[in-house]
Amino acid sequence: MPELPEVQTVIEGIKPKILNKKILDFKKYVSKLRYPISQSIKNKITGKLVKAIYRRAKYIIIDLENNQSIIIHLGMSGRIVILGSGNNQLFKHTHFIIQFSNKVKLIYIDPRRFGLIKVLPSNSLFKSKIFNHLGVEPLNKEFSGKYLKKVCENKQSSIKSTIMNQKNVVGVGNIYASESLFLAKVNPLKASYLLSIQECNLIVQSVKKVLIKSIKQGGSSINDYAMVSGKLGNYQNKLDVYGRGGSICRKRTCQSEILRIVIAQRSTFYCPVCQK
Repeated sequence: MPELPEVQTVIEGIKPKILNKKILDFKKYVSKLRYPISQSIKNKITGKLVKAIYRRAKYIIIDLENNQSIIIHLGMSGRIVILGSGNNQLFKHTHFIIQFSNKVKLIYIDPRRFGLIKVLPSNSLFKSKIFNHLGVEPLNKEFSGKYLKKVCENKQSSIKSTIMNQKNVVGVGNIYASESLFLAKVNPLKASYLLSIQECNLIVQSVKKVLIKSIKQGGSSINDYAMVSGKLGNYQNKLDVYGRGGSICRKRTCQSEILRIVIAQRSTFYCPVCQK
């Protein structure tokens, strides 16, 4: 499923096309997503100018001039395609299309239907139930070794579960949790309360490094994800452990086999020699 780097890549793809453009129309094709697409969306957004586009966790937020914000989540298989003037290409599993004043169309496609679109008041957005439980952003300075150490205190859960918990830190999905813990040389099974401040610092540094690297590579194209342009991301070709169960560790001085285990019902990959 699209994680933080993939969502950030989508935002960077749509921002130059729709920022400061007026919405001319909203067409709904298939209503059934995680929540039914509201009939009121069209009236709330038509004729309004896009003032800002940004991300919170894995949500795409499009602020409009009328104190309304469009919230889009890509779910398990959601994808956004931008088409220019004269391109009337049709896509299977299209749920909605937003038409802009520059004749650009934003098309939302979702085969598995776990995504969402909602429109909420901008000035109270983060008090809504969608956002009010979310933790810190991993690329912000608030996510520090000191912060993680405090979060880990008295927690019996594995460190992988802790950094994937959206109440602690947002957007560190399964791929990036495995990759970050390999880079930090920390075993994903290690109980959170046992981590030292040095290990917490390394994990935070590694999370930031892995996410930034993935964003620069256009994200990881695994399963359904593709960039707005239709091109595939490249970070899946750079993965050290995720999806490499049974393969030899990439570290030159290590000949150990990458192991696949299950933590909290999610496949987890790690090197038993490099990660203690």
